[in-house]
Amino acid sequence: MIHDSPALFWDWMIGAYLFLGGISGGAYLTGAAADYLRQRSQSGGVPGFDRTDTKSRAYGLTALGGMVVSFAAISLGGLLLLFHLGEPLNAIELWLFTNIESWMAIGVWVIILFVVAALAQLAWLGFGRDGGFGLDLGPIDEIVDRTRPATDTRLALHIVGGALAVTLIVYTALLLSAVAPVVPLWHPILLPLLFLTSGISMGISATALVPTLLLGVDDTGVHEFSLADDAVILGEIGVLAALLWYLAGAGGTATASYELLTQTFMLEFWGFVVVVGLLLPLLISGTLILLHRRGTHVDGLVGRAAYGSKFGFVLIGGLFLRLSILYAALNVPIF
Repeated sequence: MIHDSPALFWDWMIGAYLFLGGISGGAYLTGAAADYLRQRSQSGGVPGFDRTDTKSRAYGLTALGGMVVSFAAISLGGLLLLFHLGEPLNAIELWLFTNIESWMAIGVWVIILFVVAALAQLAWLGFGRDGGFGLDLGPIDEIVDRTRPATDTRLALHIVGGALAVTLIVYTALLLSAVAPVVPLWHPILLPLLFLTSGISMGISATALVPTLLLGVDDTGVHEFSLADDAVILGEIGVLAALLWYLAGAGGTATASYELLTQTFMLEFWGFVVVVGLLLPLLISGTLILLHRRGTHVDGLVGRAAYGSKFGFVLIGGLFLRLSILYAALNVPIF
């Protein structure tokens, strides 16, 4: 029996888009969390960065870094998606996409609204008076200051941005899982959960790299975000295990997909997804926690290298996860 693969009609751009979309949504959520923590850590809740408080400054840098990563990732991912479709100029007709029953149409509007939300928060955090970038842009700074809402209102807007971020991460899986009856690997429940946990983990890692590289790991919130990432990774392992269990026991095309994923793509899946992307980050984090409990404080270049490696491994694993999910998928034979 011959099984066709839907990946025959796609190239690397789709895998890269899924990767960047996951990072973008996860980075926004991480930046929003850091933004909230910064305001809590500041005395009086004054907007802008308190440069005399190390933890507050680090949270501010993380919040700004999250918005930069989020906006950059979705911008690049959107361009890849447009060029993959072959007619990038058709983007001017996006307003015609009104089919609310199509995840492709819904996704277009999610991307547009999310870009607006991420760009607004990026502008309010990075520019204007006391902006995190510290640039003097004259009229642009004036516009930003005039449009920036009160701190509580701006933080409340993260609820909308966060909802869009979660939808952005999940919608690609929902788009794929719409054909789950003929592509068993793209399970309608497990695939969205897998993309969600992986996207949040990648977003935390990409965002936490900013303070790790620029400020170090001592009293910068990096350890706390790393612990949050560990919890998400454990959830991701659980979802991935459930998906493998389903594929192995379902028979037919599902089992053929399982064998393709775990045998033909053994290096990509077991090597890069499982070992590099999931187990190594937990091993590094567990080692750092154990050293800390034994009184050994890891900071400086060693701390940056350790946490930086962990976050980098998560990103590598997230990329290979999406590529594996695409290229190991098989269609149920029509006849």
